[in-house]
Amino acid sequence: MSGLTEVLLIVAIILGIVMLPRALRRPQEDEIHQVDLGLRLTGWARLAITLSVLWMAILALYLKPWQGDWLIYLTVGVCPVGLAWGVYWILSGFRGR
Repeated sequence: MSGLTEVLLIVAIILGIVMLPRALRRPQEDEIHQVDLGLRLTGWARLAITLSVLWMAILALYLKPWQGDWLIYLTVGVCPVGLAWGVYWILSGFRGR
């Protein structure tokens, strides 16, 4: 029985030597990096997104496209929003943003 105890004690010491420093190591300041994706929403962009979603939601509640008027909803609700965001995207490309 003493042989098993000695083997387990050696395994515990080895695990303590290998695992304990890793568990106690604190992250250093240079290891923490925040990824900047370049996506910064200004107040105007947030307002435009909110208004776009509200426009489509209000028109969906008013026109009820699930009852068969989906073509009118696409024409009046979705197309103007898509067109506006498309124009913004194209103009942003010309400005170099």
